[in-house]
Amino acid sequence: VCHPLSLMSLQSKALGIPHVKAKVKEPYFEEYREAISRFIEEDGIKGIVTGDISFIDSYHTWHIDDVCKGLSVDVIKPLWGLDRYQILSELVSQGFKAVFTCVRQPWFDEKWLGRELDEACIKELKELKDKHGIDLCGERGEYHTMIIDAPIFKEVIQISKFSKEKKDSLFFMKPTQFFLRPKHRINKLSKG
Repeated sequence: VCHPLSLMSLQSKALGIPHVKAKVKEPYFEEYREAISRFIEEDGIKGIVTGDISFIDSYHTWHIDDVCKGLSVDVIKPLWGLDRYQILSELVSQGFKAVFTCVRQPWFDEKWLGRELDEACIKELKELKDKHGIDLCGERGEYHTMIIDAPIFKEVIQISKFSKEKKDSLFFMKPTQFFLRPKHRINKLSKG
């Protein structure tokens, strides 16, 4: 729901790397470990890159480091331990384009869906953090974003149309028209 598989597939195409995937269900620890073992054996993966920033108290009962312990794979966590404000500011200043794909009430409404992370947005997130104690990077499930452009992307993910859906306290975007386009031709998102 929060990270549409179709968009993740376009991310790997924009990066020029294969997209390997596995369906996992509870118990997650064992399912992830089996899937990663299979990726090592069948696809020859050497590393896993994660956007984890820190351990989240009571949010996860396991961590990717534990899952990969003893497997012949490197776990790479470039954001680990960094200041959350620094992470968001550097994403914007380094030319990464992220859009909100899922937001949780009561902190956010559906107007955030499809919104691009920029300096004004970071200011609003900081105000929400100061007022309500949210995690600035959404690490407790307050929100989710997806990268649609990055300095290392060969092409840009264009989401030209999406619908908005609600499930329990979550609003999420369901892309209906999206594709890769050359870097020089990106239009604004169209909500529909």
